[in-house]
Amino acid sequence: MTLEKSAMSNTEKKAEDITVVEGKSFAYVKDRLIGGKVFSNQDKSEYLRTAVNQAEITGEVNLTKDLYERGFPVPEVIAMGELENGTAYYIEKSIGDRVFGDIFMEETKVQGKVSDESFDAFVEIIKKYCAAQFNSKNFVPQDNDSLAGITALANVMRNNPPSPEMREMFTEAYEKALERVSELPWGYTQSDLNAFNILHNGIIDFELAGFGPVGYDTLTNVHFGRMWPKERIAYRFSEEQITKYIEAIDVVVRENGLPAMSSYANDFLVLKAIWATGKDKKSEDNPQSNPDFWEWRVNMRDWCIEQYLKGENIDSKQFEEAGVVSRS
Repeated sequence: MTLEKSAMSNTEKKAEDITVVEGKSFAYVKDRLIGGKVFSNQDKSEYLRTAVNQAEITGEVNLTKDLYERGFPVPEVIAMGELENGTAYYIEKSIGDRVFGDIFMEETKVQGKVSDESFDAFVEIIKKYCAAQFNSKNFVPQDNDSLAGITALANVMRNNPPSPEMREMFTEAYEKALERVSELPWGYTQSDLNAFNILHNGIIDFELAGFGPVGYDTLTNVHFGRMWPKERIAYRFSEEQITKYIEAIDVVVRENGLPAMSSYANDFLVLKAIWATGKDKKSEDNPQSNPDFWEWRVNMRDWCIEQYLKGENIDSKQFEEAGVVSRS
């Protein structure tokens, strides 16, 4: 299946989906991956985000404000607090009312791929993100635990650990990739960067953000749409678009005196393939849900690991076929 739009039309809104905060009415949009909900006001100029506890909101707000001040294309936070029922929240200015994921899905359904016009607008936002991520003032000290965090390594080992036959190769690949990406400066990473978190004026959903090698999330972003079985593919980029995207990143890289991110593509992709088997919140609540999908993802991950350790290119065009064949 394809990913479905999360937002409901105004005619579908129910009374319980309306929340009034600071005298403003907000309508339900979607559930958040880590708990809580997202709401928007009527003209979608502001968004309300809730979470289970104040500590979680405070950390997220502080990060968003920090990224905003550092030049990242993220929303401006304008208020935060706690509802009468104890639910923590914050309000941010809108940076667009439609994610590129929805736009790309519609275009792929109609014409078989994403239009160049939409793709070029997508690239422009990524270039702004890269300009901030690759800026030396935004670098942070390297930390192996941080990489384990943004690749969801603990979740992977709990939910989809390597088979006995793959265990040694899994460890070798992860450690090799860690050594390679440690050659790069480290900075802020969104960790779940994909078209469904990107709008025409910026990037949202930093609840999974962390620190890692610069370029990891931006480069793997363009391959994310291929990390799904054929029946669940939401959108398709052409090879020309993917090449154009990576070249645009490398232009920003050169402007900041860094090595080409394209030279770390295999390292980033094997780490992303590991991350892709961490399972989301819903599947963790019910480990037996979607077993065929997770088997596909593990097969894809194992293929990436094998390619990586053989020194061969990880070609995302082959993900679809690789996910079907078990290697254990």
